[in-house]
Amino acid sequence: MVSGSNHYARLGVPRDASAEDIRSAYFEAARRLHPDTNPDPDAPDQFILVQEAYDVLSHPDRRSAYDATLPSQELSSPAVSYTVQYSRSCLPWMDEAQLVYALVEFTSIPDPVVTNIPPLNLCIAMDRSTSMQGSRMDMVKANAIQLLRQMKPQDLISIVAFSDRAEVLIPATRVSDLNRIESRISQLQTGGGTEILHGLEVGLNQVRRNISPTYINHLILLTDGRTYGDEAACVRLAEEAANQGIGITGLGIGHEWNDTFLDQLASLTGGTSMYISAPKELHKFLEQKYNSLGKIYAEQVTFDFEPQPDVELRYAFRMQPEAGPLPVQSPARLGNIVQFQTLGILLEFLVKSLPENADKICLFKGRVRMEIPTRSIPSYKLKMDLCRPISMDSEPEPPPNSIVQAMSRLTLYRIQERARQEVIAGDVAKATKHLQYLATHLLSQGERELAHTVLVEAEHIHKSQQFSKEGDKRIKYGTRALLLSPGSEYRRS
Repeated sequence: MVSGSNHYARLGVPRDASAEDIRSAYFEAARRLHPDTNPDPDAPDQFILVQEAYDVLSHPDRRSAYDATLPSQELSSPAVSYTVQYSRSCLPWMDEAQLVYALVEFTSIPDPVVTNIPPLNLCIAMDRSTSMQGSRMDMVKANAIQLLRQMKPQDLISIVAFSDRAEVLIPATRVSDLNRIESRISQLQTGGGTEILHGLEVGLNQVRRNISPTYINHLILLTDGRTYGDEAACVRLAEEAANQGIGITGLGIGHEWNDTFLDQLASLTGGTSMYISAPKELHKFLEQKYNSLGKIYAEQVTFDFEPQPDVELRYAFRMQPEAGPLPVQSPARLGNIVQFQTLGILLEFLVKSLPENADKICLFKGRVRMEIPTRSIPSYKLKMDLCRPISMDSEPEPPPNSIVQAMSRLTLYRIQERARQEVIAGDVAKATKHLQYLATHLLSQGERELAHTVLVEAEHIHKSQQFSKEGDKRIKYGTRALLLSPGSEYRRS
């Protein structure tokens, strides 16, 4: 779907887009919508709208005349602001490398009206392989039906079931005939192996049928198994989805699924993956996910940045609203800005050396772009340069409390990350020691159940030289859940 009569929205570019940005957006849209390659019956009309937009915006005089007809309010009014706090107010001159942390927090300006909510274009891709038979499939079907009953009349829903092939149970449609939809879900049977590529491809195609910057375009992938041989193709599909503005959430049921793979798929689009170990967790997460998607103010928030001389972005982590690791290559998808919440990102930079005869160093130079579905021109961007002064006389200083708290909350998660890497490298003794250290800190915070899981896993590693599939996931996603503030809707009870 191509949005309305606004030429910028049709191409998915901001009002200050360069000629190259407009040209690239047109060619991408034309490739996707051309009637020769897109069987959707609406594709020819959408292709014509894109062509009209390009004919105006690619010509400087026509574009200038067109801009004069647009309201100026949104151009002069900022949509999103950000604040940055650093671990050091300035960097001291030294001959060795030094670490610098930056906590970047995005908020909407002004607080959006709660009733001004964009509709959803949502697909649920459900694993129906043989391993899902029995209570797992009953749990998934019941929770999918409950989610449907929450949806609003303007929302679009599609449901895909997959094993070693994929089937469209419910084509993309508005929720109207609930009895028919629920009947289709209830009759779903299990069988076959798990091939995620089929489900991902068919599910994303359902989202693409109605894709628009005025919708929240998203796919929820539920699986309990590993896929083999098609991982690279799945990653390419996730990259395409990210470029088209489609988010992916991964839900892993049980402990046989590949969490590293599902994390990668989701994070490429700014999404996240979750570990579902009990029916009540699936119900809780789907309900919270739907509510969160319905409160998005800005989606597909993305860092585009240039590498800086002698500076390495070593680690990036989204602290809230959904905790999860982020890629450190450009472009980096950060996630969404939810109404009345902060999108918080913690960045770790390694400054290898300081430039001679300079009074500052740039850690990060680039821009942040996003889509704001409620604005007439959804594409929005802002410049971001993160620089620090350099001083010969700087005194040691404690970092701000916000940085200390963020790093403290992240430490436990990074300990388990390190233990995982050490087991892969064959250093079981070091991994065991780190897990024992992790358990001690969890006990000091009152997390007795998770601490017990960690100690049991340390013993398992000592004997078997590897993590157990269940213990590995419980520790990874358990420490990740601790990153969320006590009041967060995603914190597990």
